Amino acid sequence: MPDYNELIKTIDDAINGFNDSLPKIQKEILADVLDQIKKFDTRDKRITNTVKNIRLLNTIKNRLKKIILTDSYKQEVKQFLEVFNEVSAFQNEYFKEAEKKFSPPKVVKEIKKQTITDTINRLTEAGIGVNVSDKIAELLKQNVTTGVKYSDLAAQLREYILTTETPGVLERYVKQITTDAVNQYSAQYMNTISGDLGYEWFRYQGKDILTTRDWCDSMTDQPFFHISEVPRLLRVEDMYFMEDGVKTKVPINPKTELWYGAIQGTNAENFFVYRGGHQCKHQIFPVIERLVPKAVQERVKATAAYKRWKGIT
Repeated sequence: MPDYNELIKTIDDAINGFNDSLPKIQKEILADVLDQIKKFDTRDKRITNTVKNIRLLNTIKNRLKKIILTDSYKQEVKQFLEVFNEVSAFQNEYFKEAEKKFSPPKVVKEIKKQTITDTINRLTEAGIGVNVSDKIAELLKQNVTTGVKYSDLAAQLREYILTTETPGVLERYVKQITTDAVNQYSAQYMNTISGDLGYEWFRYQGKDILTTRDWCDSMTDQPFFHISEVPRLLRVEDMYFMEDGVKTKVPINPKTELWYGAIQGTNAENFFVYRGGHQCKHQIFPVIERLVPKAVQERVKATAAYKRWKGIT
């Protein structure tokens, strides 16, 4: 059986490899913007709200796209998209080990096609324009129209564009897109085939890191679950994690009635795709019943939810 961790490593390597180039691009963005704002009209070291300055904003926005969307960047996007083929190959091998006559259904090919198209759009002109260059231009506009000090604007831009204590604007956006695109594709592929083949038992797989959500921490501590338990997991019932050596109940966000960090609207239908939330790197793998620990089987089979799911009265 293919190693779960190998798939997770493949995905992480692709994401990290693509994102490695972003800090350099962000520095180039900042350098160019700082050079351009020197052209702003000022009075007493404050930027003035003039026609010239407003027009210059559009010039800066167009320059930003050119700085980011170079031939080199577009080639890196193309290389990154190869990970979808690697994920598909792993998934197919995984299911062929369990189902000798397995053949991937046509629908998963369409899922991959649509996911790749969406990812390209988000990583190139459309997504970068709205989520990066437009955001920087809006920050500039707010400062131009309020007459901020030139030095204050430069400091704001440095904090917003570069990765310091928090990721810069480009890195923040691209990292979420790349992480969610591949991990959700892998999860959707796995979920589609699992449903077709009638799998009931699953394992929540992946390593915990510094930013792991409390809910995911709880899942990896007790990774095996039955499909009938999904409603319980969504309600965060009987879920705990270790905090400073103390068994602690996973808290619920009162605004969403889900765990903190969950994607709003996560439900039984999309749970296997959304998993822990945005940028969640854990994966849910189907497993045959005999691989599930006996104690877990006995606990689950004694529940009313399992009996309802099985139609046992």
